[in-house]
Amino acid sequence: MKTSIVRVILLCLGISAVAVSCQKQEPLVPECDGGSPTYDTEIDVIISANCMGSHCHESGSNRGDFTNYSGLSPFLNDGSFKEQVLTSQKMPQGNGKTLTQDEINTIQCWVENGYPEN
Repeated sequence: MKTSIVRVILLCLGISAVAVSCQKQEPLVPECDGGSPTYDTEIDVIISANCMGSHCHESGSNRGDFTNYSGLSPFLNDGSFKEQVLTSQKMPQGNGKTLTQDEINTIQCWVENGYPEN
């Protein structure tokens, strides 16, 4: 009887732990601090670190080639980059990658300044 109660308690704790770990983190609020980042000076580093793994946005990818500014441009022009990265924060995804508040803020400044390349 004692063993059954312990098993039930452990099972409940395990289910609770899984439920809590699956909850989505609150989205970060993008805020520009007045900076003037460019693709070449700051954004390329963020994209390279967060968007190139698992063949997500590497050269030749059918999901978009973010290895250079010209490959990223169509996603800037149609608003999908801003939507996925800043608004819904669905990207980056996979391998536990998330952007930091500083990265989100840097990207927000870049967007506000019209996506300058250099």
